[in-house]
Amino acid sequence: MKTRSVLLTAAVTVPMLLGGVGTAYAAHFQDHALPGSSVAGVSVAGMTRDEVTASVRQRAADLRVDVRTGDTSRSQRLTDLGYTVDVDATVDAIFAANSRWSSYATSLVSSRDVDAVVSSDPVAVDAVTAALVEDAGKVGRNATVALTSKKTSFEVTPAVAGHTVDPASLQDVVAAAARDLTPATATVRFVETDPAVTTAAAERIAAAANSIVQRSVTVSDGAEKHTASAKAKASWVTIPTADGAAGAPTVDRVKVRTWVDGLAASLKTEPVAGLRNVSAAGAVLSVVTQAHDGRTVSNAPAVAKAAVAALTDGKKYSGTFTYDTVPAAWTSRTVAVGAEKLAYPAADGEKWIDVNLSRHTMTAYIGATPVYGPISMVSGAAETPTITGVFRVYTKNPLMTMRGNNADGTRYETPDVPWSAFFHRGFALHGAPWRDSFGYAASHGCINLPVPVAKWVYDFAPMGTPVASHY
Repeated sequence: MKTRSVLLTAAVTVPMLLGGVGTAYAAHFQDHALPGSSVAGVSVAGMTRDEVTASVRQRAADLRVDVRTGDTSRSQRLTDLGYTVDVDATVDAIFAANSRWSSYATSLVSSRDVDAVVSSDPVAVDAVTAALVEDAGKVGRNATVALTSKKTSFEVTPAVAGHTVDPASLQDVVAAAARDLTPATATVRFVETDPAVTTAAAERIAAAANSIVQRSVTVSDGAEKHTASAKAKASWVTIPTADGAAGAPTVDRVKVRTWVDGLAASLKTEPVAGLRNVSAAGAVLSVVTQAHDGRTVSNAPAVAKAAVAALTDGKKYSGTFTYDTVPAAWTSRTVAVGAEKLAYPAADGEKWIDVNLSRHTMTAYIGATPVYGPISMVSGAAETPTITGVFRVYTKNPLMTMRGNNADGTRYETPDVPWSAFFHRGFALHGAPWRDSFGYAASHGCINLPVPVAKWVYDFAPMGTPVASHY
């Protein structure tokens, strides 16, 4: 204590004794490091700010840390390890004493060592740590929950315990080396870490997800029931994650609604318009096409919502669709006066062909008026009869080769058949130049006509012309 008092007295009285000399001393060291000043053990006394800055920067740049992992060793810079020496802050710490008058006096009889000011980038430090763990083959793995290959249930991939770097063996060593601006050796040690998602936790999540899949979801259309498949239900399950950890499974409302909407769409029927033949007075003569109302599912959103609520509550779901009716329209077709009792109830001005298989005649009509015929024809033989019904011309050919089967199954081929007008599959009205007479049944099913008559029919009957074949 006595010695300290003497030194303190000397420190206080020196500038008073020096007088003008002390003032000059202080003025000199306003922009120079004070006597006794050092940075991380290296004297910077008397240096200008720029000189101290250059010294600290160079020492930081030259500094290396030898990082050892097992038998491997790498010499790395501070910046490679995520650490930086704040040169300006370090220099400011040295020159902070220059702002106090007492520092000038005490600097003559004392010393002051300043550590380098150090900062670190957590992201970079974590990257260095991760690289060391990976290089050492000690990377862990969280347990995961995912769909099986058949996508009908969930399975668990077990967790693998991982490791991280013990901070005391690396980060603390690097930080100390940076503060001291002194090379160091860091012998890396690894410590085991628990995975963020353990196997047990993943198994609980998978069990909860599979429990949702196992709950039945059935929707009745009023006639039969439609049950969601395991694959469909599994696709509805979402397992949320936060910070790498999996959460409790939830039911995706949008996906359930999509399934319900798809089922509803498959049950939708469009209305089919009806067609009625009516007289000029408006009386219904016959129904050509029966009208059928359509329908659309009216409660799909409610069904989807209820299904989600049931699954979320751990229950099965059974619901029923309701429908809105879409009324069908009727179209009326006015039959020409006098055509009511003909084989085809034609409208006024409508072209059509009458094929009378009982009389072996063909007659062309416009409305109820015959405009050509009746003309004798040859229709299908008993073994290959002509089809009956009302049909329409669907294709025409001025000259062609016809091929088909005889009644005994053998093939026939007839070249150069003129003026064919097909009205149903292989049945056609056409010219038969090989025949000398007409008015009987002998063809393979087609209506054979004299060539001039066939040409007239070919020109008269456009595509879509009705052909009424009857006895």
